[in-house]
Amino acid sequence: MARQQAISTDLPGRQKASFRFLLGSNTVEGFADALTRTLLPILAVTALGLGSEFLGVLNAAGLAAFLLLGVPAGAVIDRLKDRRRVMTAATCLRILVTATLAISTFTGWLSGPLLLGAAVTVGIADVVFTTALSTVIPRVTPAGTLKHAYSQLAVATQTASTAAAAGTAALLGILGMGAALAAAAASYGMSAMLQLGIRLGAAPAPAKGGTAKIRRDLGSGFRTLRATPALWALTVSGALTNAGAMLGNTVLPVFILRDLDIAPPLFAGLGALAAAGAIGGAAAAPFLTAAWGLRNLRTGAAAASALCVSGAALCPWLPGPELAWLAVQSLGWSFLVSVSGVAGAEVLPRSVAPGKLASVAAAQRTITLGVMPAAALLGGAAAGLAGTLPLLGVWIVLAGAAAVPVIRSRELAEYR
Repeated sequence: MARQQAISTDLPGRQKASFRFLLGSNTVEGFADALTRTLLPILAVTALGLGSEFLGVLNAAGLAAFLLLGVPAGAVIDRLKDRRRVMTAATCLRILVTATLAISTFTGWLSGPLLLGAAVTVGIADVVFTTALSTVIPRVTPAGTLKHAYSQLAVATQTASTAAAAGTAALLGILGMGAALAAAAASYGMSAMLQLGIRLGAAPAPAKGGTAKIRRDLGSGFRTLRATPALWALTVSGALTNAGAMLGNTVLPVFILRDLDIAPPLFAGLGALAAAGAIGGAAAAPFLTAAWGLRNLRTGAAAASALCVSGAALCPWLPGPELAWLAVQSLGWSFLVSVSGVAGAEVLPRSVAPGKLASVAAAQRTITLGVMPAAALLGGAAAGLAGTLPLLGVWIVLAGAAAVPVIRSRELAEYR
């Protein structure tokens, strides 16, 4: 399929102003998302006394929404004229959820079913918001600057998420749980206000057809994805990377805290290094892509990430302190995965017609995110049987294998 640049018809000045509003909204939304997702498990454990079984269900709720509703949401959004209003509706739904949780915390009405319903609703809103967002970004971005726009959005979101995670303890200590939830609701409200400044101009022609046509077209996003070699290569590569990342998130804490007997505060410090690496990777991605080309960059990032994981897995036998190798892994892996995530983000809007953008984006996320809960469940069970080191070896293989579909795609060589 020929590449098509989805360019807004707005004047450049208005386009830049709209992008600034979008950047501000996405930053505040990222802060509120991270705060909400951090508070939900704390509520379950500290306020309700629920255990790991409930937490497993709670954590799976958001990803389940992407798996079950991502493709239908894309098909519906492709048929809507004003996708900015879809984003705002999803944000308002999250305002309602967090405000309800805040009120229930103050009044003592909080319960397990209410908490689970909130997690499911936030997950649904996340699906709708991100799917609509994927169609809005190209329309508020000047021609030729897509990769820099995705970089700025990723840096802002990562920074806001890091600030929210770091500030949760302070918010709880100073304001309390109910007030912290109210702060999340207020942040979502600010995001909704900023979205009012986004002006999209003339909309692309939406897909046509009613409910029956939507049902017939649910697979069109997957068909288009599979028929676009560059997109398909990035999707398979991303799925392999995400499967490895989720496997690592499941196994690495046990390896570090139990097998290596690293103190919990030091483990938390590794998380801070990982956040810094993710921010740096998002910022560097467009410049590295321009210098090396997308295919070379994604291939090199996959190979280097496998080396980073190898350093962590072999740290008991490598010279020097174990913690130093773990620090290199945390910083390096997060940097490289962030580079890979931002590098190539522009391929989707440049390869797919605007009228199909939401459907194809939803299909892509269904594949790349769908492997994550399966990897977590299988990895946890396998680690219980075989131990952590063999599973770290599987992570190394998955990280390196992410380079294979990229190397095989000649189309990706066109992108810089």
